[in-house]
Amino acid sequence: MRLQATWLGALVVLPQALASLPMFYSESANPYRNDEPNVKVETLYQFPENESWVDNIVLRPDGNLLLTRLDAPEVWLVDTTSGNATLAHSFANATSCFGIAEIDDDVFAVVVGNFSTKTYAPTPGSFSVQKLDFKKINASSDERVLSAAAVSHIAALPEAQALNGMTSFTKDSHLVLIADSPKGAVWKVNTETGEYAVALNDTTMMPAKGQALPLGINGLKLVDGYVYYSSTTRMEFCRVKVNEEAKAVGDYEVIASGFLPDNMDVAPDGTAYIATDPQNSVVRVTPYGQISLVAGGQLSTEMPGPTSCRLTEDRKTLYVGTSGGQVAPVAGTFMEPGKVVKITML
Repeated sequence: MRLQATWLGALVVLPQALASLPMFYSESANPYRNDEPNVKVETLYQFPENESWVDNIVLRPDGNLLLTRLDAPEVWLVDTTSGNATLAHSFANATSCFGIAEIDDDVFAVVVGNFSTKTYAPTPGSFSVQKLDFKKINASSDERVLSAAAVSHIAALPEAQALNGMTSFTKDSHLVLIADSPKGAVWKVNTETGEYAVALNDTTMMPAKGQALPLGINGLKLVDGYVYYSSTTRMEFCRVKVNEEAKAVGDYEVIASGFLPDNMDVAPDGTAYIATDPQNSVVRVTPYGQISLVAGGQLSTEMPGPTSCRLTEDRKTLYVGTSGGQVAPVAGTFMEPGKVVKITML
């Protein structure tokens, strides 16, 4: 009850709270030079209804996208060639979907729970991890079932405060790591047994003090033995080296700071592409902490409210999911339905 009241209170003071963060409403909110000027930005798919909110996206082995919606308990399939979208699954007894990660070939874990996009209030005890198995269904050659999945329960996490981003640890370990934003911690969940425990926690993962919205660690990604993560209200992008049990074996490092990071993707060399949601842009962060603007901008309507990024294996295409500017409308007024943006590196 205490947590819910905190999030409910955030609704009233959210604009003021965000305005208090450095650079939020300033025209210079993205003061970084664009090191990738030759990019093509286009809308791949946009939902027809206002208040639609893409939370996370992941690539299937065939190159198409799966996306989760925060405003509905749904996972959608987006064909990256045609731009067509179909509903893959709608979960019962939930309001929202959050993180999604591939745990086996064409098999995905999805975070499901109750969250209000009106009040920003999660329902403690409502969060679970579910499995979508496209491999079982697609053993058939019937083209009509390519968006269908076999669904099963992995684990409920009643102790979780508000689960958010997720990454697969290693497929051999059967572990996924999930950010708990208000708790400032990372849970590890065994997708075979359903066992779970807190794996990581640090002050860099905690919500910033004095902020009405308790949003700490948000997105995360495992690359080369490091867990990279965004810490939103702290305005930090960080990493920590972990062992085979997902326990920290190195320092918690701040790679870059001074912007509002949401979900992200990280290339094998440690280069990160990070959505900045209320700053309406995607930035690139090198392993050495250099920040550059990829696309969008504080007053740009190109991609209002980018929430998540997914980089193709050849690093030539970046897919971005958006909320349509629901957290903070562009210039205080502009909002649109959530969409998937395709950024091609020319």
